[in-house]
Amino acid sequence: MGIDAKSVKELREKTGLPMMECKHALEKADGDISLAIDELRKSGAKAEAKLAGRKAEQGLIGSYVSDDGKLGALVSVCCETEPVANNEDFQKFVQDLVAVIGAAKPADRDALLETPLSGGGSVKDGVTELINRLRENISIGGFSLIEADAVVQYVHFDNRKAGMVGLTGGSAADEAVGTLGKDLGMHIVFSVPQCLSRDKLDPKVVAKEKEIRLAAAQNDEKNANKPEEILEKIVEGQINKFIAGQCFLEQEFIRDDQKRSVQDSVAASGTGVTVTDYCYIATDADDAEASETETETAEAPPAEVPAEEAPAEEETGKAEAPEESEA
Repeated sequence: MGIDAKSVKELREKTGLPMMECKHALEKADGDISLAIDELRKSGAKAEAKLAGRKAEQGLIGSYVSDDGKLGALVSVCCETEPVANNEDFQKFVQDLVAVIGAAKPADRDALLETPLSGGGSVKDGVTELINRLRENISIGGFSLIEADAVVQYVHFDNRKAGMVGLTGGSAADEAVGTLGKDLGMHIVFSVPQCLSRDKLDPKVVAKEKEIRLAAAQNDEKNANKPEEILEKIVEGQINKFIAGQCFLEQEFIRDDQKRSVQDSVAASGTGVTVTDYCYIATDADDAEASETETETAEAPPAEVPAEEAPAEEETGKAEAPEESEA
């Protein structure tokens, strides 16, 4: 049957897809708009599979904090190019998605993908529709939820990485707590801790590091005449520095002029709060997702802080404080 221009226009307005794709879908559906939309969604699934292998190294962070400041959510949604990251439909999807995460509190990635979106359909359907419309590989990079007395976030100015912290004993409505929380979030973004405290650090990671450092010390000609117990003590000191560089509470706080640890600086802040949770999330494939919360994320290696922004120091990886953004 012939397809009139009015139907093509209507379908294009509903889907945002190119005119010829809308026309072909209507032809397959014998002019039925609803069936044509189904056809386009099916073709979107095919497009998703075809594009899945392409690198998605751009994207946006979605951030949400409840009105009472006691629940926060972060999500990274990845795409291939900056123009798509700046696309209005893409940005709306990211913000709708993080609001859904805050409301539904999905336990993992599978649960998130099946969670209904406010506009209808599941999150998985929403991703497929977005791929169909924007013709890029789009994926949910990771998400995290924190519940605490006060949850505060810092989103970097590029909207591609963020830190979130959970505090007990205070309120996010308190200006001093809010400022401290934002500074802690900034620290997370630029120092990327791997765990909250040393008791949370994987013993296998520590054992492996000790093994490598001890072997290096034993093979160093300068240590040829040193007793084994001396080498053990040298390595023990190195391991303590290594652990301090991995653990959020023990890292040197980048916003503390006295170079105290995060834990000591928070204790001296006068806010009466303690840090009980944190997360780091980013859109880059080269950036890590680090968190004390057990949420599903895409696997990725740790992020590297650009040398011009935050030069690393020996052992601890401590970074200089960045300029504060308006995020």
